[in-house]
Amino acid sequence: MANDSISMKCEHCGANLKLPATLAPGKKIKCPKCSGVIVVQTASAAPSKPPKEEKKAPEAPPKKKNSDDDDDDGVLYGLRDIANPEQEAKAKPKINYALDTSNKDLRGPAQAALLGPSNKIMFRSMFCVALCVFSFGVAVWPFVFSEDILDYKETLKAYFKIEAEKAKGTPEIQKQLLDRGSKIDKDNKNDILAHNVYPEVAERQKKMGLTEIPQGIPLQPGEQAFIKEIRTKQVPYRISWIVLSLLILVYNAVEAMAAVRMQALESYNWSMVCAIMGIIPFNCIGLLAKIWSVEVQPDPMQLVPDEGFDLLQMFTHPLFLLCLEYIGSLAIGVMALQVLLKPEVKEGFTYKGDI
Repeated sequence: MANDSISMKCEHCGANLKLPATLAPGKKIKCPKCSGVIVVQTASAAPSKPPKEEKKAPEAPPKKKNSDDDDDDGVLYGLRDIANPEQEAKAKPKINYALDTSNKDLRGPAQAALLGPSNKIMFRSMFCVALCVFSFGVAVWPFVFSEDILDYKETLKAYFKIEAEKAKGTPEIQKQLLDRGSKIDKDNKNDILAHNVYPEVAERQKKMGLTEIPQGIPLQPGEQAFIKEIRTKQVPYRISWIVLSLLILVYNAVEAMAAVRMQALESYNWSMVCAIMGIIPFNCIGLLAKIWSVEVQPDPMQLVPDEGFDLLQMFTHPLFLLCLEYIGSLAIGVMALQVLLKPEVKEGFTYKGDI
């Protein structure tokens, strides 16, 4: 039910007045206490009891913005309508520069160019070093692990072959030589032949009481002389073999060391030395041993065997492999020299970087 009165406050004295609800809004009346003229207000505008103060809930602290959140703060964006695109394009600042794509480190291209030749030189040199070690061991073996450096049975085979060649016109003598050679080869051992070649050894053994040692088939003076002659040639030949193996070993080891310095761009001079060493046929000094071996029977480096031409033996012979090795060394050395003469490779050696 609607209220029968309305409450007002006098504008002049501040007295609280209760007026009938029937009074028309806007009507002027006098205050019963101060006689001041006041205007009747509407019921909705008339102040009622002052509302009780409501307790405000504590405000939550503002949330921290994540770095991933947009900083737009709710602002909407749209496309701008450009009235004159050509004029807009002319008004934009022009970019008259480009990224610097030049090489800052000049060592990279130089190392890339030298990687192939240096690796080939190192592999070839170390392979030759391994072969020299093997050759050195073969040359030294008779001095260390054999009673004598000469194989008497093989030497006598060469002797009978030479004598048979001399007696080509007399088949009977040839047959006798071949039969004797076959008999000595079957019945005598190498140590027994040594006793026959050097009778003083047998006499010394007899004085020592070693009479049970078999003496084998006695050798003729020509056979003994041939063995002694070949032995005098075998000693210096094997010594030269050892020396040449060591020289070639050292040469290839130095070349491998220079190839390492070439790949690391440590020294341009050593790199040039490495390329030139590959061109020089130093490893072919091993042919000196081949030339000398002709005087040492049987020939340790005979290319074609007496039994006939064997293709496999030819391709695996040290002389053939030596020539093949030099052809490869020459090709690699020339290739390395061409790369080293390029300007960008020279700059790679001289480049020291930013200090």
